[in-house]
Amino acid sequence: MAVPHAEPEPGRLDEVLALFARYQRRLYLYIASVLPNPAEAEEVLQETNIVVWRKFDQFRPDSDFRAWVFRIAYFEVRKHLERRRPGVTLSQEVLDELSADYQERESELEARKEYLAGCLDKLPPADRELVDRFYGQGQAVADLAGETGRKGTSLYRSLRRIRQALFACIERQLAGGTG
Repeated sequence: MAVPHAEPEPGRLDEVLALFARYQRRLYLYIASVLPNPAEAEEVLQETNIVVWRKFDQFRPDSDFRAWVFRIAYFEVRKHLERRRPGVTLSQEVLDELSADYQERESELEARKEYLAGCLDKLPPADRELVDRFYGQGQAVADLAGETGRKGTSLYRSLRRIRQALFACIERQLAGGTG
């Protein structure tokens, strides 16, 4: 039996798509924190997306979209566990604890991501370029070594030093200090 639903009003379609895009990765990470099998997590994400799409007309614009979609994901995880793993269910308390733990970690990770951007801006230009080329563009150390005339081991040491400096900068900011 098909579940009746109304597509979002034309004026809200952009809002739906923007909100969907904004929370896809976070939803997946939340679901994967409970269902470590990537295929199952992806399946539950898609089921969650379908429910969100079908019920979007029930979402109140003055409420918290993030909380709303995470609650839907929570129930989709429960349904998935009941359907796929009969007899092996997580109690509501355990699932609530996992959800709370994820939300706590997500807040810290978001803060770390913000601080990382500021810390990257403080790097000397040569270090920033190395980070951009290695992590941003995915260039191999061997290619970078050939282009820069440096040895691969030297580049690895530089990357390690830069990572340590970025980590220290982020930790200082998390502790309330300046970068």
